[in-house]
Amino acid sequence: MKMPLITDIQKFSLHDGPGIRTTVFLKGCPLNCPWCHNPETLNPEPEIYFYERKCTTCGLCVEVCSAGALEIIQNSDKKALLSIDRGKCTGCLECVDVCNSDALEVVGKSMEMSTLVQELIADKVFYESSGGGVTISGGEPLIYPEFVHELARILKKENTHVTVQTCCFVKWEKIEPLLDVVDLFIIDIKTMSPDKHKDYIGGSLQVILSNIERLINSKAGVRIHLPIIPEFNDSATDFETYVEYLGQFADRLAGVDLIPYHSYASGKYAQLVRNYDYIDVPDLPSHRLIPLADSLREKGICDVTVGGLD
Repeated sequence: MKMPLITDIQKFSLHDGPGIRTTVFLKGCPLNCPWCHNPETLNPEPEIYFYERKCTTCGLCVEVCSAGALEIIQNSDKKALLSIDRGKCTGCLECVDVCNSDALEVVGKSMEMSTLVQELIADKVFYESSGGGVTISGGEPLIYPEFVHELARILKKENTHVTVQTCCFVKWEKIEPLLDVVDLFIIDIKTMSPDKHKDYIGGSLQVILSNIERLINSKAGVRIHLPIIPEFNDSATDFETYVEYLGQFADRLAGVDLIPYHSYASGKYAQLVRNYDYIDVPDLPSHRLIPLADSLREKGICDVTVGGLD
């Protein structure tokens, strides 16, 4: 069984499924959304966060970097700065070990299954009182189907509600075994345009929609997330295609959540020393999504939220 790296375990999560939840984020994703709010989960390998404000430019990390990925430089104000060349970095992580100021941090850590389960069920009393549970997210958790199945199976034995948050860009054979151990699938649909999906995000929209429909026809719990991104999928035509498609399944969906774009992830891109294509794009006001929410309700989808589950 392939074990994923874990980037975070988020307690008291309120927007990743019903009730109070704990969300575990797995590292690795087959898609490449340019606005991704969790860029640290895209690469399945360990990475390094760099907190520039903590760096003392002592140079210890430069000394141990045999790949030559680190260098102390001066900016235009002649201030010393640490420069990181991600292309040269081999991921040895020796720089993190010698950093005395905690300016360098490993992103993506391994955990034993038993240790992970123990942490996830620690707040079981809150799950029981709120109708919550555990959400397995990412990245894309279903690139680790055996791990997700085993974790969900153990959690179900603990009478814990299990949600999987997925893009559904995997083979159906990886999803089908989960039907007996997963209570709810939360699935993103980024666009209804196959060409736009392929050109900007990667992957096949046809595969994703086919998996969604098979899940619905299997009577699985399915909730749809629509991330609405300025000038990508926020036009009247985009809204119409979403309504037309999802309206077919109005009485079989657990609900639809409209997620307006926000720029909260810009700090993560800076810490990863990675360019963020949406750095200058303003947040999308929630009121812009009210017409889409109203149209979905008119189609018979009763539970429609703006910004995630309440």
